[in-house]
Amino acid sequence: MNWCLYLALKQLFPTGKKFSFFSTMSILGVALGVMVLFIVQSVMNGFQHEIRQSIVDMQGEVRVDANSNIIHNANGLSTFLKNQPEVVAVAHYAYGIVMLKYNNRPSFPIIKGIDLENEIKVVELRKFIKNGNIQDFDCESIILSSELANQIGARVGNSVEIYSPIMFEIAQSDEIVLPKTLKVVAIYETGYRQSDENIAIVTLDTLQDLYGLSEGIHGISLKLKPNIRPEKFVFELNKNLTPPIHAMSWQEMNKDLLFVLKTEKTMMFFVLVFILLVAAFSITSSMTISVVRKTHEMGLINALGGTIRQCAACFMIQGFIIGIIGSMIGIAFGMVLLKFRNNIISIFVKLCGVEDFMLKFYSFAQMPATYTLGDILKVIVFAVTICCLAGMLPAKKVAKIKPAEALRNE
Repeated sequence: MNWCLYLALKQLFPTGKKFSFFSTMSILGVALGVMVLFIVQSVMNGFQHEIRQSIVDMQGEVRVDANSNIIHNANGLSTFLKNQPEVVAVAHYAYGIVMLKYNNRPSFPIIKGIDLENEIKVVELRKFIKNGNIQDFDCESIILSSELANQIGARVGNSVEIYSPIMFEIAQSDEIVLPKTLKVVAIYETGYRQSDENIAIVTLDTLQDLYGLSEGIHGISLKLKPNIRPEKFVFELNKNLTPPIHAMSWQEMNKDLLFVLKTEKTMMFFVLVFILLVAAFSITSSMTISVVRKTHEMGLINALGGTIRQCAACFMIQGFIIGIIGSMIGIAFGMVLLKFRNNIISIFVKLCGVEDFMLKFYSFAQMPATYTLGDILKVIVFAVTICCLAGMLPAKKVAKIKPAEALRNE
């Protein structure tokens, strides 16, 4: 064994002691910092994954539209898209804003018209149905988002009235216009607030009738084969589409939200880094004191042939060892806490009485968390780097020691 490594280990774990106080405190400081950093990163990753999955499940991976214009040659465009080797399924849709009324309680939701048979091949609408039966969905029915249903007080089995902009235009000509009455057959909830807040779903034929679109649509949703990158597919597809018709990936449609999520994750990482920096200062101060106490020992080692650089390397190695052990312990404890995170959260929210608060503002009944080997390695490398840098100051102090003066030191 190299004598520098041997000396570093002896200083960290002296003979006759299982663990020295200095080593224990330094390792625990790093472990706590790594654990918190790893947990927060995993939870942020979990929220990002859940939100992204909800977006894809409700919007599809790719959408083709005409910048809010009506697409009249829908069948021709649909056939062209189906023939793309990357495409698994396509679904037509149209959308607009209507006035929806139940028991004289008006609301102005976004209404989406879908072809259910093709829609469920593209998006996972069925798994989000909270109440009711999607099989009852037809031209005389409507599906409401959970927040919209709560807002107007509608439940499955109730009938709601729909007023479209065309109805108001006709009403101005002194004609009597009756609202479209639809029965609520299902209520859906994705867990993603933006999708649950103010959306109603009807059949495509119903929306075309409400907006006078005839056979026109506003866009087509696409489902791609596994392992196909949507952004790359969209780039190639747009080369073959005639403006104003163009394709957009789900990342592009939600780029502002994804940017916010990425910024939040980066800021959380930046803030929590200071926990590791505090641990690094503690390591530095402890090692510096060790240098002062062992000045005579350093001088003796130099006199026996050890170079100044080798003595300084001992303290760098100590920082490296503390970083490795502390990181491993921190990651291990972090994984254990993440495994039982929902049990811990449930106890906390019950004691504080904030179950409704958590669901309302965070949209998830359980705390999501996910991590990859890359996330673990990034945290470990960062922690070990900081610990190695923490050993530089005492190492530099050792490098300035002159052997003769060190041997005279008492």
